[in-house]
Amino acid sequence: MKVKPGTTSADSAIENTRKRIEEQKKKDKSVLECSMWQVVNPNNNKYQYIVSTVFSNFNDYLAEYKNRDSNMYFSVSKDRFDSVTVKKSDSFEVVYATIFEILAETGTGKQQPQYLLNTDIKATSGREMAYESLELTDWLPIHEDLIKKGYESAFNFSKLIFPEGVASYSNYCTLLFFNDEAMFDKQNDVDWEPYMKANQSAFINSGTLRTEVHSELLKLVTVLEDGTE
Repeated sequence: MKVKPGTTSADSAIENTRKRIEEQKKKDKSVLECSMWQVVNPNNNKYQYIVSTVFSNFNDYLAEYKNRDSNMYFSVSKDRFDSVTVKKSDSFEVVYATIFEILAETGTGKQQPQYLLNTDIKATSGREMAYESLELTDWLPIHEDLIKKGYESAFNFSKLIFPEGVASYSNYCTLLFFNDEAMFDKQNDVDWEPYMKANQSAFINSGTLRTEVHSELLKLVTVLEDGTE
């Protein structure tokens, strides 16, 4: 989301999204989680906030747009996949919306993560399956160990499924969660040597199977839905 000139808070976007989630819960309780994050980099003029909404499956998301008088779904378009329904009076606009399939996630804790490092990744053309195997087989255990040691609080690996046109830019993303700023600042203290000795191919293949296109550090604004009643 991008706020309109003169806007100093995300209150309108928060209220708009909260109402949408409440309506969806009354219909089918398909929203598992929803949170709003603010871009830490003040020089990002494209957008200032990101809303993350998690559904248990793709059909649950599409159900919102189903024609109730038939078995047909409305056409898939950018507007129908926006995280919120924007009105002319709102103080923000939705810049773009994407849908990812979660392929792997690990890390849970009592403390709500306050920071998120979102990295867009482009897999080497024709080697997407090899790249997925790299993340799931080689790097997932490394993240699990880093979580145990307190360098991360959670990890998520996801594949882009909509819109497909964005695949020319990136087709995967990784999410690294941190409890607080102090945990994020510990990244320079990670000793990578033991991991390289244990699985050197994980690091070598990372350089040939993927390219980090863009990384964005986000700070939690609010949790709109945490999956509880």
